Order: sequence, then structure tokens, then C-alpha cells
Amino acid sequence: MGQAMEATLSGNETAKPEILEKANARTWDGLSRMAFAANWDPEKDIDWDRPIELGAIKEGWINILHYFYEGEWQGLEIIQRLMNKAAHMFKINEMVTYYSTQCCDEAKHLFVFRKYLYKLNSPPSKQKAFDPLVWLATSGPMPVERWILATYFTETMAGAIFQKSLELEAIDPVGKEMIKLMLKDESRHIAGTKLGVQTLMDHSGPLKTFFLRLWWKIFVRLAVKEVRSLKPFGDQVGMDPEYILQKFYAKMAEMEEFSQKFLSDDFSQNFLKGKTAA
Repeated sequence: MGQAMEATLSGNETAKPEILEKANARTWDGLSRMAFAANWDPEKDIDWDRPIELGAIKEGWINILHYFYEGEWQGLEIIQRLMNKAAHMFKINEMVTYYSTQCCDEAKHLFVFRKYLYKLNSPPSKQKAFDPLVWLATSGPMPVERWILATYFTETMAGAIFQKSLELEAIDPVGKEMIKLMLKDESRHIAGTKLGVQTLMDHSGPLKTFFLRLWWKIFVRLAVKEVRSLKPFGDQVGMDPEYILQKFYAKMAEMEEFSQKFLSDDFSQNFLKGKTAA
């Protein structure tokens, strides 16, 4: 009888549903648990009373921060519009739970960016191109698929820039405190986008993959151009866009199937080989 009960328990454990699993980056519920455990308070966990001294890098750093503020704002709007569509498309309800935690993260990031920029006497403002860009990103054919692929690029890029920011001596302690907290979230977001990309690839046949690869080639060229436009500000801070591009391309390539399907062209391979892509 004892052996029978042990066998039954063992069988139940192997059949345990995802919601009972521990926090991990392999499932949507696991990612949600990671988000719950890593929650932080933007008011209490950053010492906003510290003085901020940036010296010669101030202009460059502020412009980079405005760029990120705009990106976080767009990311939040797009996620809110597409996460339910994604869950229905892939028939995975748990996606909504996880992406809701990412919405909360993006809201915190916007809050701390805004507070930090106000302390630097450079309050953020909404750019004229914001609404058209969000409309373009959420309209047209395959908006969910395009969003999942694009966020793999943008989240991985943000992680690389945040990591580099922590290495720069010129960044003030308040800024680094803020970046450290956001980097914890970005690491989880990258894991979430990897799971999203894998889900997308699992549900995409040859024809859809063909059209997504065509779109990806256009998207990455525009996105790389945007990253390179930050070079004047990066030079002031000590952050080379080409270094950032190579770092996060290498990170994206860690997904072998994604790399084979979306990073096999010469443009991507130049970054992966440490060269400058034209």
C-alpha cells in the first residue's frame, strides 16, 4: 500500500500543472512568479534625496534617457493593445498574466525616468511621431507576430545599454541605482520575449516564416539606424553604439532556431562576427 501511494504521489508530481511550478523562465506562469517576487517600489528603493552631478556628460545622458523614455512609453501602449490578441491567437491564457506584470514594470520605468529627468531639469515630452508609430506597430498584417519579434530586438538592446551604463564611472549613483532596478526587470523581459519568440516559431509554418523574415530585414535596418543616431550622445557618455549592437546581436543569437531563421543574412552576420554592418 505504501508503495502504491508513493507511486501515485510520484505520478501526480510529474503531472503538476504549470501554475504549481516554481518561479522559472521556462513557462509563462513561471515568469509571472519571478515578476511577483522581484517587485520593487520606485519611491522607496531609490534614494531620490541624493544630489545628481553629471558634469560634461549631462547633455548626452539626458538625450539617451529621453530616447528610452519614449521607447518605454511606446512599449507600454503596444503591449496593452496586443497582449490579449496574442493570448487568443496562441490559445495561452497565461500570456496575459505575464504580460500584465510587464505592463507594471514598464509603468514603473516610466515613473522613475520621469522623476529622474525632472531632477535634471529636463522633463520628458511626447514626441510628434509617437501616435503614428504606435498605430503602425499595431495595425496591418500580423501585428502580434511583428510585435513579438520587435520586442526581442528592443528588450535585448535595452539590456545591453543598461548593462553598459552601470560600467560608466560618469553616471551618478542615483542613475545607477535606477538602472540596476530596471535591469532586473529587463533580464526577465528578455526571457519573456524569448518564450514569446519560441511560441511564435512553434506556430509559424514556412509561408508565415518567409514573410516574417522579409519584415524582419526591413525592421532591423531601420532599428539599427535609430540606434546609430544616438552616436553623438553616446560619444559624450562613453557608450559606442557599434559595441552595443554587437553585444545584443550576440545575445539574440543565443536562440539557435531564431538565429538560423532570422540572423543568417549578411547584415546580421557582420554584427555577430564583430564587423560593422553597412
